Amino acid sequence: MLLSNQKRLKIQGILKRISRDQEISLEDRIYVEKFAKHNSTIDLWLKKANSLRRNGEKSEDRIDNLLQSLGIDGLDKDNQFNQNEDDISDWFSGVPDWLKRS
Repeated sequence: MLLSNQKRLKIQGILKRISRDQEISLEDRIYVEKFAKHNSTIDLWLKKANSLRRNGEKSEDRIDNLLQSLGIDGLDKDNQFNQNEDDISDWFSGVPDWLKRS
């Protein structure tokens, strides 16, 4: 999905407000989610923004910073896979549409 410069800037502005835990409208959240559902880059940006909102910015010399920069939600203990309690098929059921096509 090709984005115009205007749409990209709008999305990045919304994501910046999300990462700073500032108030955003439901319409803005839906707007970003719509693009994240079909664009892996925007999905990654959204994951990073949510991680920054929840955990703050991590020190550059820590593994947490790498996880955060890759949009991996391993900082939240509730989102980590537990092989003794979780079913692997359920774990991947919430993946974005662009990944399901792979």
